[in-house]
Amino acid sequence: MAELAETVGAREPRLAAWVGWLTARDRTEETTATVVRRFLYVLLAVYVLKQALYVVLFPPFTGHDEVAHYAYLQTVATKHRVALLPTISLAADVYDSTCLGTNVPSKCGDKLPPSLYKYCNYVLHWEPCDPTNPGYLANPPYAADYGPASGGIHPVGLQYAANHPPLYYIMMTPLYWASEGTSPVTQQYLLRIAAIPFGILTVILAYLLATTLFPGDAFLAITVPAFVAFQTQVSYEAAMVNNDIVCIALYSWILYLLVSGLRDRFPWRTCILAGFAFGLALLSKGTSITAAGIIAFAMIFGLGWQNWRRWLPKGAATAALAGVISAPWYAFLYLRYGNLSALPQIQKIQWWNKPAGTFFGMLTSRSFIVDRFQETWGDFGWRKIPLDNTMLWAIAVPLIIAAGGLVLYVVTAGRETASTAGDAVLRPRRWQSWAVVTLFVTVAVAYIAVVQFGTEFELTQARYYFPAINAFALLVMLGWRTLLPRRALPYGQVVIVAALVLLNVMIFSQYVIPYYPHWP
Repeated sequence: MAELAETVGAREPRLAAWVGWLTARDRTEETTATVVRRFLYVLLAVYVLKQALYVVLFPPFTGHDEVAHYAYLQTVATKHRVALLPTISLAADVYDSTCLGTNVPSKCGDKLPPSLYKYCNYVLHWEPCDPTNPGYLANPPYAADYGPASGGIHPVGLQYAANHPPLYYIMMTPLYWASEGTSPVTQQYLLRIAAIPFGILTVILAYLLATTLFPGDAFLAITVPAFVAFQTQVSYEAAMVNNDIVCIALYSWILYLLVSGLRDRFPWRTCILAGFAFGLALLSKGTSITAAGIIAFAMIFGLGWQNWRRWLPKGAATAALAGVISAPWYAFLYLRYGNLSALPQIQKIQWWNKPAGTFFGMLTSRSFIVDRFQETWGDFGWRKIPLDNTMLWAIAVPLIIAAGGLVLYVVTAGRETASTAGDAVLRPRRWQSWAVVTLFVTVAVAYIAVVQFGTEFELTQARYYFPAINAFALLVMLGWRTLLPRRALPYGQVVIVAALVLLNVMIFSQYVIPYYPHWP
């Protein structure tokens, strides 16, 4: 370490101080835990600055479904109700004669506000899309003729996000009221800023997850939250008008509670908190339903499946609390749409959004996997800014190596060798092993859910598995933790953090900023 500091310090004294601080070992004046916490504070400060750049560098309403989410919020704030989907047939003769040119009765559902038509390039099929046409700006289309091959006339410009639970929009309503009188663009920037705290919470929960699972391990405590903080698309969600980042933060809380529950044998307090977090997650986005299976898995196998007298009442209490919290929303869905998801109504609105393929076909499809990977790291602004193959491979190779390290961890964890002696990470206790398995199941279930969604909708997206980001980050870094020799860990964490920062700099400098003049 001294040689590294001298070599670097000869040219860059500040960089040498940073490296020395981050890799410090055996300090007498401060403990490793203090150094790690200081790193977390620096990471959070950098994260806030980075998120502020995300907020301003992307043009208004170019985020995923920002127009629809803003319109939903507007409905909640001004009409004091949730947004509605149509409950009548969407055949042109029925919908046009009943709904067009009227005040939109309840059975017709909500339309996107005419004032937002100028952003039709960032809305699903609000066609014809010509924001330069004064006629369309004054009187946006709400029906379009797609020709005989596509069934003729279809409604367009409908509120297609109305099947989303209301928590995010209720939380943002006071900000909407406080900013009334300003332009939608101004409100949109304020709402983007309001998403940042949920990103901060996700990063903090990543830190807590790592330090709870493997207390005292500086490598994981530093690299896991850094990975989450600099994951490009999760950062994107944490700087846009959308409910994804709220769901991600709540799901991250659930994962932290499950790991702490495995450690402590699921005391009632943890079970109640898990039920509360799960209930809120169900009110934030439907994708959080996958947490039900993860909670059950952790409780049953963590407490021992044969000890059903312990896990059954605790699991029931957790589920009951989540059910009570989320019941009003799902009762509303059933009473209005006759189901608990409103997806059949979405299928009618998005008549073009056909199934992407069969489950096993997509599971083994190279193009499907590549598309999801592209969406995980690039494809900013409605797939307008894809990453090239060189960048994708630069991201993929370290992840593939980490996967190899994770396999090695599974094979060798717990074995008594010279390299594992005294290493609590490489020699996990029973509860830690089950926690790692639970995180792996979380990632697997999240991805399988995206594939399953693709059997109904072609437009399945990688962001649907982003709630598992903290689990994924810990598994990736655990893989690298296994591969690196113990004496190399301090240097390894510096390299990983630097690589994550460099990745963000390259993506913004080589892809996002150069594309700025080309936004439609």
